[in-house]
Amino acid sequence: MEKDKKLKIGVVIYTFDRVDDAKINMEIIRNLWSKLPVFSDITIVHAYNGKKGWYPKKYLENSLVRMKNPGHFQGASDLIDAGTKILIQKKDIDYVIVLASDTWLLKPEYIAKAINEMRKKDLYLATCPWGLPNRNDIRDVGVATDFFCLDIKWARKYKLFPLRYKEFYKKYGEYLLYKSGSNVMLEKLMLMRFMQAIRRVICSDNLYKAVAKEKIYWLSDREPVHSHINKRGLWVRKMLWEKIGLETSHDLLQKKKFLKKFDFCQGKNTKRLLGSKDLNYFNESKKGNKGQY
Repeated sequence: MEKDKKLKIGVVIYTFDRVDDAKINMEIIRNLWSKLPVFSDITIVHAYNGKKGWYPKKYLENSLVRMKNPGHFQGASDLIDAGTKILIQKKDIDYVIVLASDTWLLKPEYIAKAINEMRKKDLYLATCPWGLPNRNDIRDVGVATDFFCLDIKWARKYKLFPLRYKEFYKKYGEYLLYKSGSNVMLEKLMLMRFMQAIRRVICSDNLYKAVAKEKIYWLSDREPVHSHINKRGLWVRKMLWEKIGLETSHDLLQKKKFLKKFDFCQGKNTKRLLGSKDLNYFNESKKGNKGQY
C-alpha cells in the first residue's frame, strides 16, 4: 500500500443494551474524529443484538446489523464477526477499528498514530493484553476486544475472521468447565485466530507464535487493563484512560465530567447527557442487564 495513499477507515460498534452509549459513540466519531484527515472517510457498521424496540432504526451508522443475542460472550464475538464481515466485503476499506458501544475514544489522534505506525512497520493488529498488573502475558490473558484496530485487507487475505466462538465452545467449552471451571474467553479466542492467520502467512509450525507478537502494535498506554481481583474473584477493570482519551466507564457522572473536557460539535444525545440532571433515561433498557456491552 502506498504510504501517502488516502485511507478509508471502517468502525465496528457492537451493542446489546447500551444504546445511548452507542449513539454518543457515533456522535464522537462523526463530530470529533472527523477533524483528523485520516478519519475523513469513515464507514460505521453498528452490530446490534438487543431488542428492536430499544433501537428501532439507524442513527449515524452506515449499516445496522441486527442479530439474536445468544449470551454475553458468544454475543460479543458474533457481533464482531458480523460487523467485520460487512467491512471485509468492502474491498476499499484499509483499517477497521472495533469498539464496544460504551468504549469512547475522545483523543482519536491516539489511534491515528497507531495506524500510521502499523503502515510504516507492516503490523496487522493494534491492541493490548487483557491482563492484570502481575498477570499480563497475552498467551495467558488474551487481547483486548473492546478496543482494537486491524489491517482489514490482511485479515481478509489470511482469514482472521470469523472468530467462530460457537464452534469453539461446542468443542471445548465442556472441557474448560471440567478442568478449571472457566468459560471460553473471547479475548483468548481472538489471539488464537490471529496466531492461526500468522501461521498461514509464514507457513511454519515453529515460528508463528513469536512472529504474531512482533506483528502487533501494542497499545501499551492502556496496560494493564485490570487493576486487581476483587473478593468475588472478578477482575476489576480500569475504566478511564485520561492520557489517551479512552472512557469505558458505566458511571454517568464520570462520563459527563470527561466529555466536558473536549470541544467538538455535540450531537443531540451528547447534549442530552451533558444537560440532564436526571440520568435514569440513559440505557433505560439496561434494567436488570448489568455487565453487557
